[in-house]
Amino acid sequence: MSASDRFDRSYQHEFKQNEDINDSNAGHQPITKTYENREQQWKFNNQKAQKNGPHRTIYWVKQQRKPEDSSIKGKGQKWETSMKYIGDWKSNEKCGFGIQYYPNGDKYEGGWDKNMRNGQGTLWVAGAKGKLRREYTGDWEADKKSGRGTMFFANGDRYDGFWLDNKPHDEGRMIYENGDVYEGQWHFGKRSGYGVLTKRNGDHFEGHWVNDLREGQGSYFFAEKNKIFVGEWVNDMPKTGVYSEVEDSSAPKKRSKEAYEDAYTLPEIPPIGLAAPTGVLQKALEEVKKDRTLYRARFVPLYELYNDDELEELLKEFKTASNSKNAVNFTNLVALLHQMGIEYEEEEVRKVLKQVEDDAKEEEIPFQTFARMIAIILEDVNKDQTPAVAEGEA
Repeated sequence: MSASDRFDRSYQHEFKQNEDINDSNAGHQPITKTYENREQQWKFNNQKAQKNGPHRTIYWVKQQRKPEDSSIKGKGQKWETSMKYIGDWKSNEKCGFGIQYYPNGDKYEGGWDKNMRNGQGTLWVAGAKGKLRREYTGDWEADKKSGRGTMFFANGDRYDGFWLDNKPHDEGRMIYENGDVYEGQWHFGKRSGYGVLTKRNGDHFEGHWVNDLREGQGSYFFAEKNKIFVGEWVNDMPKTGVYSEVEDSSAPKKRSKEAYEDAYTLPEIPPIGLAAPTGVLQKALEEVKKDRTLYRARFVPLYELYNDDELEELLKEFKTASNSKNAVNFTNLVALLHQMGIEYEEEEVRKVLKQVEDDAKEEEIPFQTFARMIAIILEDVNKDQTPAVAEGEA
């Protein structure tokens, strides 16, 4: 007899018993036990299996890989633990505080929301021989490092500061394994903006950075030589500026001349110097800035190109022509520039657009591209209006 036949007979027997009971209870509320009642049992069992509130341990398993001899250790052990989670649930999703153990040996302990790491939490990574090493402690959002947190890198570096999309972003401090310290602005994982680098040997740089390199105005103090360079930096190297000695009152004074030493008089040497040092320096600085205008306009963070009020004003102008995707097409961009008093022809606008973004889509130009175009245009306008420095000006 099949299982289905046994079930049908059992059900018919129960149904017959219910009929007899109902007949004997005439005039009273019938006692029924129907097939539908039994059908609801799966819902009851399913409800018990729902994950809500704190649970001790939930395991994920996977099938064991067969070794070369096709044998599996242990009688009947075809499965092995892949992951496990201890903590809070809501509607079958990790939500609240919980601890997750990953297949590679890593461990996360902290907040969750909708099955993603969210809020405060600590990530531990498995090192040699399975020993756990703390990698990150701080804020998470949608399973990514976002907010404030501390990262301990495998090479010994340590970063304290703000994060966005799993990368250092905004203000932060990096303590390098070699003893150097950088404190300043970051842009999606790279030193960009204003920052201070103090080296282990006492050297000190204070100035601007772009794409992890020194770029723009900055000063470098040489601790051993007690000298300082102030000027323009290009691609992490000093380009044009003033190199001078720093007066240090704490430095040991030079030995005074002994009385028995004979006086020695040097012959007169005519002084050598630039005829117009200020003019030469200013011209050199302007040339460097002109040569790097496009590079800096493309890669310098917007908060370095503009102040808050300027950015807000630009955004307000942009919104008057933007669509539902917060972008403008090329025709509206040209009209917007004319509205702002920038009388550029279409070909001139197209040229600047390509300078900012090589593969720019004219149908969809975002605000960031627009703002960088304005930076190039304004630099071009200011260049034309800047008076030339006279050759003999001191």
